[in-house]
Amino acid sequence: MARPVSSPNDQAATLRNLKVLVVLLVVSNILVGVLGVYLLRLVDQRYTDLVSHTVPVLNDLQTLTAKSVSAMRATYPGFFETPGVKRDAALQHGRTELGEESALRNKLLAAEWLPATSAKRKEFQQAGTAFTESGNIVLGLFSAGQAAEATRVREETLRPAFERYQTAVTKAADVLQDESASVSNNFTAKTSSFSTIVMGVASWPVIVLFGLLVLTAVFVIAMMIAFRGKDLADMP
Repeated sequence: MARPVSSPNDQAATLRNLKVLVVLLVVSNILVGVLGVYLLRLVDQRYTDLVSHTVPVLNDLQTLTAKSVSAMRATYPGFFETPGVKRDAALQHGRTELGEESALRNKLLAAEWLPATSAKRKEFQQAGTAFTESGNIVLGLFSAGQAAEATRVREETLRPAFERYQTAVTKAADVLQDESASVSNNFTAKTSSFSTIVMGVASWPVIVLFGLLVLTAVFVIAMMIAFRGKDLADMP
């Protein structure tokens, strides 16, 4: 039995289909590369913005906590028991500590990380102001030689103000951490969606091949069933 010879038109059509397939594969690879580069740059930019926004503020909050502790220690009554130069130096040190702590707090309040209408921002600002004012009152009493009154005000007014201030700083830091976690989770979800799209574009040749294999298998099975029925019908 002679084998069917494919015509030049069939060969040309097959070659054309192969060329189209190669072009599609090249375009697909370019598209996957472009999407991959875009996704990487987006990840880098978003996390760079998040880190540059969060880390300095958290670092300043940590420094602020240390500064407030130093300022509180600078009002210790034992530093002012010796009159003269040592007491003047202790007073200057206390005022310097309170001034630096207040300046850092104002810097943090000027940064865009707590909404102006936030209750925690208001609590943070008011607690810090109360601490600074109480500290200056204590130092003023020590400067006037009223050590007993200064010690009483320190324990009854300044210490509670300091504790409220520490609580307010902690709450402010929690707000920033929660905001950062929310942004990070949101971006992670978007990144996952982009990754799914990239994987879908990259795997289309496999999907097409699998579909062709399934169609071929169905076609072969259908032909086998059809010819088997014909053969049975032709039997005497």
